[in-house]
Amino acid sequence: MAPHTRLRATERPPLICHDNGAESEGSLTPTDDYDDLGFAVLPAGDNLGDAVREYASHFRPKAERRLQRFEKQRQRLSSPGEWTKLPKKTLKLLLRKGVPSEHRTEVWWSILGCEARQQCSRGTYSDYVKEALSVKTTEEIERDLRRTFPNHRMFRSAAGRSDLRNVLHAFACYSPRVQYCQGLNFIAAVFLIVFLNAERAFWALVCAIDSLGVEGYYTEGMTLLRADMRVLTSLLFQKSPKVARHIQEQGVELESFCSEWYITWFAKCLPVSTILRVWDTLFFEGFKVLFRVAVGVFKLVEPQILKCPTFDEVMEHAKGWSRHIVEHNELLKASFAGIPILRREALLQARSEAISRVEQEDEERRVQLAAAARERAAKKAAQAPALSGQRE
Repeated sequence: MAPHTRLRATERPPLICHDNGAESEGSLTPTDDYDDLGFAVLPAGDNLGDAVREYASHFRPKAERRLQRFEKQRQRLSSPGEWTKLPKKTLKLLLRKGVPSEHRTEVWWSILGCEARQQCSRGTYSDYVKEALSVKTTEEIERDLRRTFPNHRMFRSAAGRSDLRNVLHAFACYSPRVQYCQGLNFIAAVFLIVFLNAERAFWALVCAIDSLGVEGYYTEGMTLLRADMRVLTSLLFQKSPKVARHIQEQGVELESFCSEWYITWFAKCLPVSTILRVWDTLFFEGFKVLFRVAVGVFKLVEPQILKCPTFDEVMEHAKGWSRHIVEHNELLKASFAGIPILRREALLQARSEAISRVEQEDEERRVQLAAAARERAAKKAAQAPALSGQRE
């Protein structure tokens, strides 16, 4: 994806076949068996599938202990589902440990402030679904429906794709500045998988984009996304300099593969259990979690990166690095304990400076293009009399 162009714990652990359904290592076809989240289970003998099952078995005792602690904390809530009433530090630590799947809808709905947003909105979900949308945007949404988690039971059905269509249509009407941008389909799909309700998935999408402040990832020019890629590059030199230098020496720009991480909030780039752990923290701690997790990924896969001696090898393996991180607890440790200091104010300052540079470069490019257009027009005008004389 060109960065400046708008593009249109369980018995059977969840597993996503990424890359629009591309098969995992070993080229084995998913079975018709589904995990508890609805994803097709890859058969025994598939490298990624076996890794998911092995890690889920390893992590299960810890998950059960965390569930018990979580439910004890839940019983202490002053009002059912009012997770934001907990002290901020208590809630932050609880979310970093991961939200049990049976409580995730309640927790996300609370920390995103969905109830209040729904009540004060100028329109209802059904209003937005019925609102007219341009043919161009409608066609862009339609093209991406079958590309969205095609190995998930929900999106293999017409009803599931209809729910996804409605959520994306409603959001495009709710946010005319954004309308639709490729990447939103994966985010909306994860919300549908978790909430199992199109209206709630819509409001969660609205609230998440607003609270994260990432609307600029999806607007024309993608200025904010391009700026954040520059901030990430600088941050990686600070937090993981060996990796940063190696990637730079091979002539690779992070935006060539990290832009997908940010524009989908890792929804297309990590195994689903890992995505959910990341989102548990993202919706409470905000956009800086994207930076923490991005650096955390690089820390975990550093040995693999350093084994890629050329530009071509880095690019060949880059997308696979994140998609095989089934050890979600290790990624959270690398992203938080492994990066003890990451100040929001510093990120905001770096982002502001990067936005200014991106905007300046865009303006310079516009001036150059306009000058080139004028020069071509002048040459054409100068040639016109001669051509006219030849015809006579």
